[in-house]
Amino acid sequence: MNEGQRRIIERTLSLLDEVLCEFEEWAKGREIHSVLYREQNTLSVTQRKELSSKTDMMKEILIKLRNTLNLDDRVRIAATAIRSHCSALWVDLTELKSNNLHRYGEIPPGLAEYLDLQLVQLIDHLNQIRALIVTK
Repeated sequence: MNEGQRRIIERTLSLLDEVLCEFEEWAKGREIHSVLYREQNTLSVTQRKELSSKTDMMKEILIKLRNTLNLDDRVRIAATAIRSHCSALWVDLTELKSNNLHRYGEIPPGLAEYLDLQLVQLIDHLNQIRALIVTK
């Protein structure tokens, strides 16, 4: 197989493996409850067992493919992922400021000042997280 074929196979199968890891966490009962993000795991015990069994079978196939095709694994480095998320979220949070928000309609009195103040703080903390990761 040529290098292009190798890259697309490695990329696609590593993404599948990543998703299977998340499936495994849900099969174990994972539910995240945060401030504005929440997972609701409504899988029954039977569904969890089946899901776990299917992900195990799929991972066995991935092992065979990795070994037969001599595929490299994809390493996700936490610091790189954090920097990337911080950069993308900085843009998104900046777009929420009142000078941009008016594109979606009239801004109610008091919202611009309140929201902008909170966004400045969130962006500042995000920048501090990014700086912490960059300097380590």
